Amino acid sequence: MEMVEQLISRTDAAYQRWLASVTDDVVADGVVMYCLESLLERNTTYGIGKWLTGYLMIGQEGDRGFLLRCDGGGGPVFWADLGSLGEVDLAVVAPVFEVWLRSGFALPPDPQPDLPPTADVYVDKVPVDAVQLLARARKLLGVAWPFGDLKGLLAVQPFLAARSARLCALRRDLGYAPELRPYLFYATDQGLEAVWPTDSPESR
Repeated sequence: MEMVEQLISRTDAAYQRWLASVTDDVVADGVVMYCLESLLERNTTYGIGKWLTGYLMIGQEGDRGFLLRCDGGGGPVFWADLGSLGEVDLAVVAPVFEVWLRSGFALPPDPQPDLPPTADVYVDKVPVDAVQLLARARKLLGVAWPFGDLKGLLAVQPFLAARSARLCALRRDLGYAPELRPYLFYATDQGLEAVWPTDSPESR
C-alpha cells in the first residue's frame, strides 16, 4: 500500500488533483477510473509493481488496464492487456492525463484490420510435435476435431480449419492468444495469408 501511495505522489499534478476530487470509482463509456481505495486494491491484486515497475494502473476497461508512468514528469496515459504486462506491450491512449480527462476518458478507435469480412481459415506451420498448440487452436476456433485426430492433422498441414470464419473477430481473439498467431491463415486468390501478419506493430 505504501509503495502505491508513493507512486501516486510522483504522478502528474492533473491526475493527483482529479484523484483527490473523487470518492468513488468513475465510469465513463465502459472505462472504470479508480478512486483511491480501488487504486490501492487493484494495483495490489494485479501485481502491477512486479510487471511494470514505476507504473500505476489508474483504471480499467475489461481486460485492458490504463496506466501512468510515475517519474514526476507527467507523460502519456498508456493501456495494456492485463494478461500480457510489460513495457513493450504499452500503447498510448492520450498524450497526458489532462487531455484524457477533458475527453471524458474517451478511447481511441481500434484500427480496422485490412481483412475481408469472412474467409476459409487454415492451420499451417505448427511443429509436428506441438499437439497442445493444436488443441488451443481447436478451442479458439470452436471446432470439434477429435483429440485422437490431432497428430494426424499436424502431419497434413496446411489443412482447412474453419469455413467462412469471421476474420476480424478471429484477429481480435488472437490478441489474447499470441502463441497461435503464427499458425492461422486465411485463403485468398493469391494463396494463404496470415490472419495476424508478422509485420503488425502489435506482433511480438
